[in-house]
Amino acid sequence: MNQPFSRISFYIVAHADDWQLFMQPHVYQDLVDPHIKVIFIITTAGDAGSDEHYWRAREKGCESSIRFCLAPRLSLTESSDVGNFSGHQIYYSTINHTTSYFLRLPDGNLDSKGFEKYNHESLPRLKDAAIAKITAVDKSTSYNDWEDLCKTIEAIILYESAEIPEISLNYLNPDKIENPGDHPDHTATGEAIMQIASGASFIQNLFVGYSVNNVDNKLSDQDLFWKAAMFAAYEKTVFDLSGYSTLREGLEIYNRWCVSAAKFITINPKQP
Repeated sequence: MNQPFSRISFYIVAHADDWQLFMQPHVYQDLVDPHIKVIFIITTAGDAGSDEHYWRAREKGCESSIRFCLAPRLSLTESSDVGNFSGHQIYYSTINHTTSYFLRLPDGNLDSKGFEKYNHESLPRLKDAAIAKITAVDKSTSYNDWEDLCKTIEAIILYESAEIPEISLNYLNPDKIENPGDHPDHTATGEAIMQIASGASFIQNLFVGYSVNNVDNKLSDQDLFWKAAMFAAYEKTVFDLSGYSTLREGLEIYNRWCVSAAKFITINPKQP
């Protein structure tokens, strides 16, 4: 907290590979700037109804992506711990000037209904009050309602951004017209950020998710290298630790995502 950062960028996403796939080159540019503190908040475990070895592998994959970007420039210092925010225990890992918070909430699946293994709990169902509470997949904490979850995310944001002059929130746009066909967990996470009262005073960048490849918005050669490689670092870690290849879900679509530059809109409260 003593380093004089000029800016802090929050990347708040549902799954451990969302920021690599849909928010480049912006995340990379922030990561390699020593004056910018970068905070990742990953709301779900991305478990896909699987057990602990898979969702923990995804967390480690997220960390591998960060290391890949920082290691060529810096000696790495790492630590991990559990923090208490609004009465909830949340695991986090720190690599240099970055911190990743993993809320480990159940994956909602493509239909919002979640998976039997985790009692069909999901972020969209919590938001719609279809379930009374949601419990982290590691049983570390439960959120009593949607407001409880939103206040917890806000508590992390306010804690990490204390005394830093410029704050930006980066997340996937929950507007289904601007961001069509996206994952329900992406949408719900975006809706949570928009509900946070203090967020209205921060710069917000709202990104397109699954449909980012639908526009002719290709990355430069250098940006393509870093995006594809940091996702490859994620993918290799997940496979090495769990034996599962994310790319099996659709090799062609991942290829299109990896060559596409982010599409986003910016809301700046200081500008009309």
